[in-house]
Amino acid sequence: MTMADLKQFEFCLLRYVPNVVRGEFVNIGLLLFEPHPDGFGFADLRMTSDWRRATCLDRQIDIEILQALEADLRTRLKRPEDVGSLLHQLEDSFANSIQISPRQPCLAAEPTQELETLCSLYLDDPQLELRRAAARSKSEHAMIRAGIEDAFTRAGIWGLRIEGTRAGQYTKKKGDTLVFDFGYVVGNQVRFFQAVPLKTNTNQAIILAHRFPKVADCIHAENRTRARLTAVVADDLDRTNPEIEFALDAFTDNNVHVATVADMPSIADTLRQDLNAAGR
Repeated sequence: MTMADLKQFEFCLLRYVPNVVRGEFVNIGLLLFEPHPDGFGFADLRMTSDWRRATCLDRQIDIEILQALEADLRTRLKRPEDVGSLLHQLEDSFANSIQISPRQPCLAAEPTQELETLCSLYLDDPQLELRRAAARSKSEHAMIRAGIEDAFTRAGIWGLRIEGTRAGQYTKKKGDTLVFDFGYVVGNQVRFFQAVPLKTNTNQAIILAHRFPKVADCIHAENRTRARLTAVVADDLDRTNPEIEFALDAFTDNNVHVATVADMPSIADTLRQDLNAAGR
């Protein structure tokens, strides 16, 4: 997927403000829409399914009324000619208990999926979602690392690895937190292998892809060693997912090789032969 595949959307949050004077609010809904010069394309709404935070803010909240509001808004959003007037009506409701946040731009290839992603960021309990995401990411990352370790161990080269190489020692940036999982020195090359949990976090993968060429240049400038990187991903990736596809393309565009855990035994065997040829 390229930038040409992405479309321009805007989103805004629906906020429940029980006391306008105090100004306290909780996000209860999210609108995503596609503005066109002559109107609107895609337009849809998601409301929270967990009213606990709203109830903590206002114990007298009438959830049934808010759920009825959702049905009314959804009906109006189905009519493209009504979207503009609906947004203006919500934007003018500063004195009411339901207010709307300023519009925010975003790029997406698939609006329904983007709507779900935005809702997970702005409507879900942030601490709960962080704990869930961390657990998912840790589990996927651990599984990939275990697959890499098993392949290198079976090939008899586990003891030759370098582990935990910090990019900051070459970029000279104190805040550089990138650490490579494993590496092998083969002649004038250093081959890094990084477990990349794409199913749970594509953003970190994209950052890694775009950062690696600069890190490789810094390594070469310091010791004339050519750095190569293999990003190791899970076997069961949904490669039709636009975000995963975008991350994989970012690796390809930046000369980072992508391998699955299932590919690692053959990669480890080739690496063993190269190490033997280099006298390791």
